[in-house]
Amino acid sequence: MSRTGSGISGAREGAEAARAASRAALASADADRAGAALLFASAEHAPGIRELIDAASDVLGTPPVGASAAGVLASGEAVEAGPGVAVLALVDAAAESFLLDRLAGNEAAAGDALTQALDAPVGDDDLVVLLPDPHALAPGPLLASIQDVAGGAALVGAGAVEGPGAPPLQWAESELATGALAGMVVRGARPRVGVTQACQPVTGPLQVTRSDGHWIREIEGRPALDVFRETAREPLSDDLRRAAGFVLLALPEPGDAEASLRAGDYRVRNVAGFADGALAVPEPVATGERVAFVLREPHGARDDLKRMLARLTRSHGLAAGVAPDAAAGDFGLYLDCCARGAALFDVPGLEAAYLQETLGPLPLVGMMGAYEIGPVRGRTELLTYTGVLVIAGGGGVPRQALA
Repeated sequence: MSRTGSGISGAREGAEAARAASRAALASADADRAGAALLFASAEHAPGIRELIDAASDVLGTPPVGASAAGVLASGEAVEAGPGVAVLALVDAAAESFLLDRLAGNEAAAGDALTQALDAPVGDDDLVVLLPDPHALAPGPLLASIQDVAGGAALVGAGAVEGPGAPPLQWAESELATGALAGMVVRGARPRVGVTQACQPVTGPLQVTRSDGHWIREIEGRPALDVFRETAREPLSDDLRRAAGFVLLALPEPGDAEASLRAGDYRVRNVAGFADGALAVPEPVATGERVAFVLREPHGARDDLKRMLARLTRSHGLAAGVAPDAAAGDFGLYLDCCARGAALFDVPGLEAAYLQETLGPLPLVGMMGAYEIGPVRGRTELLTYTGVLVIAGGGGVPRQALA
């Protein structure tokens, strides 16, 4: 079992926050330096990010890997508004960091670039953390290419967030970039991954009977906008812009759409526009595909978070609410959507509190990103409105998906 520790700081000055969070992470690991580290910084720290990274590197004894975030959390605390820094110190874990900065327009080469950047191929028991620029890099070909070379490894991550007058930032190996993919491979982590949804199905699977690229024109033989309005109901349906903030589209994986909705194994996408009885979504939807409408609401999201954590607890043979012992994991990682947190639950730090209650003293760090990366029915996908939880290590406990 490797030693790890986590720390968090809400200090307004970036270098001060980085030093405080890094010292706290090392103290919780009972170490004076780290072999590798993850550092997430809220986008408000963008103007002084170079000084922040240098300050963390001086304390940790190693340059951290990370990205700019909408919010950060660590071990029961969260900073969701304003400047914050969270650090995970990996003292003796075998880990390799990377920064790939020439992928824009060539995302299909990401797998080859990753292989060249690493000392050894990715193994089935490894954890791969991906922190891409969501504006510069197309996620579909990027993730497909990396999965091609990652074998059975767990791929998770989050999209970096832009700050005031600054683009999304990524860093690794003492380098700072934008338009890049930063990340880390933790060797032999044997991770277990859980996914929790903020949106719950309010319809069953519906067949798209006419579409045109990103535009869905008919659902079950009717104008798609009519189906959307019926789902939203009055008075919400009278304001389509407002309705689109609550009623979203689920894209079940091919196969048994009913089962995938019951299991929560679906991707959620915004309804991005309306015109001539049709609705637009951010990715193409083909005629004949199945979709469903889902509702974004806090009570169902809270229940789903509890269910995911309960499944994780049961996977270790523990009673609900009893924290895992040291063998349950070496560290945790939580990749959260920027549209969750207080914006969804109306309670700052709620997710961090639930994680702490379930996982106890397990060192855990997280960020709120532009999107999430995690598993859907065995495939790595771009996710939205989700929280992706990783428990790594655990004395040889087999990895299992907990979506």
